[in-house]
Amino acid sequence: MEDATYVKKLIDHAAGFEIDRIRDADINRFYSPFEGSPKKHPTDEKILVLIAEPFSRRSRFYEFSIESIGAIEEIGTITSEKGDSAYMIRVWIKKGLTALKTEPFVVE
Repeated sequence: MEDATYVKKLIDHAAGFEIDRIRDADINRFYSPFEGSPKKHPTDEKILVLIAEPFSRRSRFYEFSIESIGAIEEIGTITSEKGDSAYMIRVWIKKGLTALKTEPFVVE
């Protein structure tokens, strides 16, 4: 449950942002939403790894700096057909900042 503790830390960090309290109707103007299952970065605690489709063999993932997060919403837990579960969140990332996106592809 190390990831759950990490998410709690992220949510506590995001609680300080004004946007969390007022739920600005213009949030899409300054932030972009990304959904996925959060994981702790293996070497840098200031980076959030977000796995877009946690049960897919070809899932893409994102890496965001903690400072780029404007808000975090808990979506809930999803379950695979095999009975595995994954905790899902939505993070709002400030537009114009650099992030990392990794996705599988077929080499041709």
